[in-house]
Amino acid sequence: MKNDLNVRTVGIVGCGLIGMSWAAYYLAKGFAVRATDPVAGAEEKLRTYIDNAWALLEEMGLEPGADKNNLTFSTNLKQSLSGVDFVQENGPERVDLKLKLFKDISDAVGPDVIIASSSSGIPVSNSKLRRPTRRVIVLGHPFNPPHVVPLVEVVGGKLTSAENVTRAVNSMHRSARSRFA
Repeated sequence: MKNDLNVRTVGIVGCGLIGMSWAAYYLAKGFAVRATDPVAGAEEKLRTYIDNAWALLEEMGLEPGADKNNLTFSTNLKQSLSGVDFVQENGPERVDLKLKLFKDISDAVGPDVIIASSSSGIPVSNSKLRRPTRRVIVLGHPFNPPHVVPLVEVVGGKLTSAENVTRAVNSMHRSARSRFA
């Protein structure tokens, strides 16, 4: 997938249904994907999901460089996110878990790496989620499933610059719709 930011490697944090679908989507668009989830059996479920989705993705049209084997998995979040250009977070919809995830993700990636959250009910303007130096957190809430429905809503928080919302849109999806919350 061509993007304006030279994003080549995407980190997927959380490999439930939405995370697995995001991983399949990014692989089909030609990105390398580094996925992480601490749940036992997550890697096997993820690889099975991608194998099952791949025929449909081929039918829909793969981007140059698309390869389901461009997936790596680790239960170690820091190791998995080392060197990624973009992060799609898909953890459970609980503020306490999001707080820990955002802190851990922020500690694992560079300061300009966009962190998009698939949250559907926790605003990115929630001050508890934001670290003072992290200004590139956006909501990246997909229509479901992301690998089939090519539409995602990108929402910036009170401290998110319009430039970073645009960067997120350009990194994620040409069909994204952006707004601020």
